[in-house]
Amino acid sequence: MVASFQNRLRSVLFTMLYHSRVLYWLASTIPFAGQWRVWQQLALPRLRGQTILEVGCGTGDLLADMAAAAYHCTGLDRSPQMVAATRATLRRRHQQADVCLAPAQQLPFAAATFDTVVSSFPSDYIFDSGVLCEIARVLRPGGRLIVIEGAYLLPATLWQRFLIGLHILVYGWTALHGPAQAEAVRPGRRIPLEAAGLVRHSERVSTPRWVAFLTIGEKPVRP
Repeated sequence: MVASFQNRLRSVLFTMLYHSRVLYWLASTIPFAGQWRVWQQLALPRLRGQTILEVGCGTGDLLADMAAAAYHCTGLDRSPQMVAATRATLRRRHQQADVCLAPAQQLPFAAATFDTVVSSFPSDYIFDSGVLCEIARVLRPGGRLIVIEGAYLLPATLWQRFLIGLHILVYGWTALHGPAQAEAVRPGRRIPLEAAGLVRHSERVSTPRWVAFLTIGEKPVRP
């Protein structure tokens, strides 16, 4: 009963977020004590090559970060509102990147186009093996998929303890676990990288204030 309520609540919340730039910004800033952008930027030192695709670019902040670092970037989102928000962010930050409206299930790019694909805090599409196969298709041999899969706050301050309580309400007790631990609580939610021929690497990054989890899928140089 509780799990069903939390699933419905998450579905409603995410639908609302993807249709409003303001709500998206509020939800990714205040509930996470301003650390969302810090977690997104964990992708930067792990980028490979020069051509980067961000799947689910949201409001475009990470895309602008990568463009500012002189990468050749493309952003993709299935929400017209998020595509518009990304273009506005790029204009405001005086950065250049291609942005397109399309679903992750049908990436409108030729095979072997990108050196790296990035996805930060993706919704359930990242668990779709068809999406992973599309990502593998557009990656060049030796390329990589970087997923900022999850992060959680630590009770370092009274404010963060309050926010952790909100996270448990929305996400359940798995809000206190990383992907590896959450797999035992919520079976079947491991990103199926192997189904797309990608080699899995997992990383855990921690500070006194938070813990973040990254999943990286490497495309072999040879099939």
